Amino acid sequence: MSARQLPPDRPPHASRLARAALALYPAAWRARYGEEVRALLDDSGPDLRTVASLAGQAIPARLWPGRHLYDRPARIRASLATVLVAWTALAGLGLVFAQLTQAQGLRPAGHPVVVWSYWVFDAALLVSGLAAAAGGLPVWLLMLRKARREQSARDICYLLAPVVVPPAYLAAVIVLARLVRTADGISPGWFLAVVAAGFAAAGVSAAGPGLALRRLRPRGPVMGLAARATAVAAAAMALAGAASIVAAVGLYRWAPSYAGYREGWPLGIYLSAVALAAAVATVSAARGIRASRSAAAA
Repeated sequence: MSARQLPPDRPPHASRLARAALALYPAAWRARYGEEVRALLDDSGPDLRTVASLAGQAIPARLWPGRHLYDRPARIRASLATVLVAWTALAGLGLVFAQLTQAQGLRPAGHPVVVWSYWVFDAALLVSGLAAAAGGLPVWLLMLRKARREQSARDICYLLAPVVVPPAYLAAVIVLARLVRTADGISPGWFLAVVAAGFAAAGVSAAGPGLALRRLRPRGPVMGLAARATAVAAAAMALAGAASIVAAVGLYRWAPSYAGYREGWPLGIYLSAVALAAAVATVSAARGIRASRSAAAA
């Protein structure tokens, strides 16, 4: 059936949307079922309800993947890649939180809960960063050596993304701040643009090593070390996220005179984003730990 012959409930772009939804599934799932699902989509001509259902099922497919789809090293690699993306999202949310709270000197007098939450947030963020570096750096170096041996320019670029992209982003932000800063600081519009660009840069930085993990397939003891370290990093980052939520709720209760804490919807969005990223990170880290223990016992 051609695009012009599709009925009203099956718009011409539905097939493209269905294929985009299929891309949300883990690589191991797509390798096992992708061709079959694509054939069914081509035969049935999906409507928007089918697209929505397909996209929705990608979430449990990532959170609770079938064990038959992965060997143990592949499960560890998939866990590391997922935790890296979720950890990066949490780190970005944490930096936005710090900029809008601690950097503004918001410490309501007579309410030490907010100050204590700041301390927990800072300590947990530091522990998480150190754990991520301790576990991730050996794997990163292992993959970089393998990419250089294989003379794979693509993989080298993937691996250099977290080294090159963040400094480039910071340099651009510094230049932009000097150009658009006024006597009252940076306008909310420019701040939102900087935040959006920051999350985009963070996504590129996290996606690079994740793609390299899938292509280079590192193995060995460093993978078990990385799985344990990322579990610590994910747990510490989840604690930092919880502390930031406690502090944010306290600011909404005890700092209502500050314009940013008069409307409740930003808190709802922030809480939902932190909870989702923390859940993905901790669940995937736990699966990586189980896979590393099974691999060691095998």
